[in-house]
Amino acid sequence: MSAVRSRLVVWRNGRFVVESRPIPEPAEGEALVRLEACGVCGTDLHLHQLGGWAEGHTPGHEMMGEVVTLGDGADGPATGTRVAIEPLRGCGECPSCRSGQINLCPSVQLFGIHVPGGFAEHIAVPAARLHPVPAEIPVAVSALAEPLAVCVHGLRRGGLEPGQRVLVLGAGTIGLLGVLVARALGAGDVWVSARHDHQAELARALGASRVLREDEADPLRIGAAAADAPIDLVLETVGGTANTLLAGVAAVRPGGAISVLGLFDGDVALPAFPLLLKEGSLLWSNCYAQGPPRSDFADAVGILASERDALAPLASAGLPLDQVDAAFARAADKHAGAVKVTLLPGS
Repeated sequence: MSAVRSRLVVWRNGRFVVESRPIPEPAEGEALVRLEACGVCGTDLHLHQLGGWAEGHTPGHEMMGEVVTLGDGADGPATGTRVAIEPLRGCGECPSCRSGQINLCPSVQLFGIHVPGGFAEHIAVPAARLHPVPAEIPVAVSALAEPLAVCVHGLRRGGLEPGQRVLVLGAGTIGLLGVLVARALGAGDVWVSARHDHQAELARALGASRVLREDEADPLRIGAAAADAPIDLVLETVGGTANTLLAGVAAVRPGGAISVLGLFDGDVALPAFPLLLKEGSLLWSNCYAQGPPRSDFADAVGILASERDALAPLASAGLPLDQVDAAFARAADKHAGAVKVTLLPGS
């Protein structure tokens, strides 16, 4: 197998290049997957803007593809199965791994961040991290399983209960998926803040009962709106340098929760006294877990299968590997109308 070549995107001398290497051999417990789609994540954009990755690295962690073969001792889906890849690898021995919280393993590796990832035609990954997806779902939609799992975990971290009112701050990919997942997990009203018209339109289509434009998401105005309609759970998805924690604290009801998914650039302003008076919970959400009580990723794949039609408009742009620069430029242009830009290694 190693004599056959496979293409992959590599960060080389401060830019992306497409190289050819032998197809990887799956180690014990691993599976070889022929990748069909890998989304460009907001984290990828953030790292690109900060100067890129280590020399020779291959980014990409929102992966799906088809199982080619299983390595020795691997217990995973059969050859030919289409799968979404849960891109975490832990030590398997620490208390976090044994409890299903691989995301908290001190040695955790995220494919595409810590080790080479999915901007490639083939990858070898732990077979236990493969989740079958219906073959009839478009590949770019199936690659949304990973960000869906991020939202499932974030809402569970916030203690979402059926019928609660949720405010999603931000309407990028994670924010829009947060609206859909909140509905799927039983939320009542779901509010969302959106900067652009196409985001507002998609948010309504995905089940948002109220869309707040940028000026309405100001901490003072959002606090006033929430006084008449208490917010049980705030899902923060913006990060960067945004003042979303100020808005979240202003909006959340006494005893409510703020679950943070966004990646902030540095220290953030936190109005501690109002949060104290409300006895609000501020929770941080990191990737996804296998339990307890349930696998976030497996449940995300279930939502993917049941909501495939609703998700299709989000996976709006697909480009081949050799157009990786164009993919990043399009994903970074929030005015262009593309929500999720996906690289398609097989095209």
